[in-house]
Amino acid sequence: MVLELSLKEKSVLVTGGNRGIGLAIALAFADEGANVAICGRDQAALATAKSAIEERGVKAHTIAADLFTAAGCEAAIKETADTFGSFHVLVSNASTNIGGTLETLTDDQAIERVMGKTLAAMRLSRAALPHLRAAGGGRIICIGGTAARTPGKTSLPSGLGNSSLVNFVKHFSNDVGPENITVNVVHPPFTKTDRYPARLEARAAQLGVSLAEAEASFAADFPIGRIVEPADIAPMVLFLASPHAAAITGQAIAVDGGSTQMVTY
Repeated sequence: MVLELSLKEKSVLVTGGNRGIGLAIALAFADEGANVAICGRDQAALATAKSAIEERGVKAHTIAADLFTAAGCEAAIKETADTFGSFHVLVSNASTNIGGTLETLTDDQAIERVMGKTLAAMRLSRAALPHLRAAGGGRIICIGGTAARTPGKTSLPSGLGNSSLVNFVKHFSNDVGPENITVNVVHPPFTKTDRYPARLEARAAQLGVSLAEAEASFAADFPIGRIVEPADIAPMVLFLASPHAAAITGQAIAVDGGSTQMVTY
């Protein structure tokens, strides 16, 4: 049996698609022949990502929108549908990078981090619904994070934000399941994105060791023996976007190299 993902000429929006996990997902969709729109704040990174997508021989489109506003979310969905003439897959990957503890976190930071990701996913999903219905169904995949399941020293905001995202997805998936629309969450762990070098240097300084030793200490947290990379996350997202995942909805799936040390059953 050959597992064809059947994503050719599908219209896909990947928010936060100009770098890191979002870019890896956008490029993977392009490799499968999908037309891809991406949102991001860094215009230079958006332009570079657009060129990389177009090199795959598909249509690419960049969107400048504030996804932490309702108007921005609605505009991103509309622009994608208008550009490609249809809308099939939403990958909600917009987020902020705020860490802290209860004592260090301000109320504004908490609201931005805890509700920012979930509210963006809710607004994007609401705006996408008419287009997905017009297409006879579709896929919504939200990128969460393993802090939803396991606490870290400064991961309180991301833990709260990602767990609320999962709760939204479970409720929403029940509502739209009969319409051939599936909604799922993919949880990445700490991943080797463009933020990794700074984090590696901080770890080396903290431990008083070399960069190689600091990297080994990170890798020790992963049973697969290495840190998960953005390209490791993309295949799960593509599978969930494909017809083969029609019976998978309302789920939170960790692509974490085995690093989440808990038993789910």
